[in-house]
Amino acid sequence: MGKLNSAIETLRDRGAPALCKAVLGLARTTAHRVTGRQFALCRVYDYRLWVDLNDRGISRTLMLFGERELEHKAMLERIVEPGMRIFDIGANIGYYAIMESQLVGPSGQVVAIEPSPGNVALLQRNLEQNAISNVVVREGAISDEEGKREFHLSTQSNLNTFHDIGSGAVHLAGESIPVEVNTVPALAEEFGPPDVMRMDVEGHEVEVIRGLLDAVEAGTMRPRIIFETHLSRYTAEHSFEPVLRRLFAAGYEVSLAASSWERGTEVVETFGYKGVEKIRSDGVIRTLFESISADDAVKLICETGGLRTVILSPSA
Repeated sequence: MGKLNSAIETLRDRGAPALCKAVLGLARTTAHRVTGRQFALCRVYDYRLWVDLNDRGISRTLMLFGERELEHKAMLERIVEPGMRIFDIGANIGYYAIMESQLVGPSGQVVAIEPSPGNVALLQRNLEQNAISNVVVREGAISDEEGKREFHLSTQSNLNTFHDIGSGAVHLAGESIPVEVNTVPALAEEFGPPDVMRMDVEGHEVEVIRGLLDAVEAGTMRPRIIFETHLSRYTAEHSFEPVLRRLFAAGYEVSLAASSWERGTEVVETFGYKGVEKIRSDGVIRTLFESISADDAVKLICETGGLRTVILSPSA
């Protein structure tokens, strides 16, 4: 009955083509498991990725559907140009790093940072699989200081986190590992300042951006920043608001943002904004909004929720 309900939900939310793709993906997954294989190769857009069949997160989604977070992909395509340098923070198994590699082209560079050893191994394997030479991998994490921090592993590899609070905590595996952490300015000393920073770091965007603020205010780097929000991981002790306020005071603005789902779209619309594009992804419809004011952005990101993916851009 559970599988039947899942099939009905997929048909309702994603349509018949997605259901057919999911059935084929599930059949392949089952066949691999019967033969004792942990990893499988799947088609994602115009490239192929190795995925971990034991992972209930991004690997499972890509094995079943071959895509995810299409609004995030569309937003990247709007801001990334050939020749750019991108810091991909929390690169996971390379879903975005390979996409970015294609967007920046041979004259550009992607620096992919990932703290999970298992993800790093798959990331490097996927770069080799697709003969990609303009992506450099660094095992470790980015924060607001140099040193080591405890990193909590999850049953869903894209939900590994430094912060064992919030809605994602239910998926934690009960295991943590020490990882080396560094700052964006320190990474820039090795590779040069980034044009774009992309991150989905499960609440650690607070620390990543905080570690960047001095350099932004000094004018030594002013990258565009695209990140996913994590409202349930922002608390009084771990507040994102002062970091955002300081970044806005330094001349940044929310140039583009995507709602979390239909209900999130309604929340953003109550602030008086009208969507510019609707994108169906992951079984929901997300809406893109342009030019959200600093005060409204703080409320939507830190208080009410409603935004999923945000681009912070230096003012022209």
